[in-house]
Amino acid sequence: MNNLFAAALKTNETNSFFRGEKNYFVRTPDFDQHNHGANLGGHVESFLRASNDNAEVFDEAFIKFLESLEVTKEDLTHFMANLSAFFALKNRDRLEGSTLFRSPDSNESKLVKSYLTHISNTDIYLTEKDRLYIHANFISKNGNDILLNSLKEIDKG
Repeated sequence: MNNLFAAALKTNETNSFFRGEKNYFVRTPDFDQHNHGANLGGHVESFLRASNDNAEVFDEAFIKFLESLEVTKEDLTHFMANLSAFFALKNRDRLEGSTLFRSPDSNESKLVKSYLTHISNTDIYLTEKDRLYIHANFISKNGNDILLNSLKEIDKG
């Protein structure tokens, strides 16, 4: 089987990979939706195991995805699903070598905070707030409070 993440890198389509667009769509068993966890847990995990140099390549692609997010309900869904999948896998030591989110001051952590701030200034935040907190609590249980702390900061302000 071809590695879809490696294929996405070759065609400069990593953002499509993270969104499950085009041939990167992996159907969930129960719903007609993209399974973000399968892409990260399968293709990215095996890509990372293939070479010690691949972690930096993945990290850069993930940051590029975060930078590309638009303030839409659809992108918010991709954002939450990819973050939840990332932290669940990272907590199980399945994302070998990735150094993302090690610091609250990292570029990717700032991107998360910025995106949530932009979302919070729209009606999307009101309709998706409960779902955001569900993901934030899940991510927190998997060892990172970036999403939860960002949401609490937004709700305080």
